[in-house]
Amino acid sequence: MKKLFMVSLMLTAAFAAQAQLKVAPKMEKGAVKTYATETVVNTAGQPEFKLTCEESYTVTDATADGYVVDYMTKSVGTDASADNIGAQLMLGSQELLKGLNVRIATNKDGKPEKVVNYDELKGQLDKAADKLVDDMLKKIPQLAQMMPKESLKESVLENISEQSLLSAANIMELNGKTVMTGAQEDYTNEQGMKMKRMYFVNGKSIVTNGSLNMSRDEMKALIIAQVEKAAPDQAEMIKQNIDQVMDSGMVKMDMKETGTYELQDDGWVKSLKQEKTIGGMGQDATFKSTVTLK
Repeated sequence: MKKLFMVSLMLTAAFAAQAQLKVAPKMEKGAVKTYATETVVNTAGQPEFKLTCEESYTVTDATADGYVVDYMTKSVGTDASADNIGAQLMLGSQELLKGLNVRIATNKDGKPEKVVNYDELKGQLDKAADKLVDDMLKKIPQLAQMMPKESLKESVLENISEQSLLSAANIMELNGKTVMTGAQEDYTNEQGMKMKRMYFVNGKSIVTNGSLNMSRDEMKALIIAQVEKAAPDQAEMIKQNIDQVMDSGMVKMDMKETGTYELQDDGWVKSLKQEKTIGGMGQDATFKSTVTLK
């Protein structure tokens, strides 16, 4: 019986060792990886549309602590009509980074830690956002009736904090992690929602499943913050009636995220498939992305 127990422990340990993976891509100065992304967006009551972009990752320096990787959005596009406001806002957020070098400092395992040129980028992006918003208001005049210019600019710029720029380089998201089947971790996604995800490992394939992990009070604060941005005139009314509004189910929020990462022998991502489902404010949306190494 004791021998059987020991064998069981050894098999369990061996299985655990096989079902874990250290993500540490090989970094060499001068190496370039280019990825093409296609995202299919479905929003309630709106026609389906696609967003496309091409991004490059160039290892430009090796330091005592790690590496510097230049992340650049080279091209963006959409098949959405010009009067699809939601699509044009998403495209505009991507266009802000087009042609700009986001210089990311990593550790030895390639984990993103800091945007080296963040202060420089802030000035460039602020000017780019002004021009972009002016162009959008000319193309879609009704936008001015829905959202003040400054609120629109803030909406475009909200994804360019240093942390969100690091998160935008999604190919590097798992770098530096030792992931194993069944492991869980808390994180905050690009929409500012607190999430919990679980990992599943099979060889060089990693699957992640994420779900919303927020208390009622945290959800209240998030809803109020979103209303303050999108419809400031309604913010006070929502604050006074937030409990009633939440209990009615009118602004029930939900979020699910899944991802499948296929790694190459050198540790870089070969392909990535992601799906995000967002529910709230009476609008459900799904985003299905496929990222492929060129």
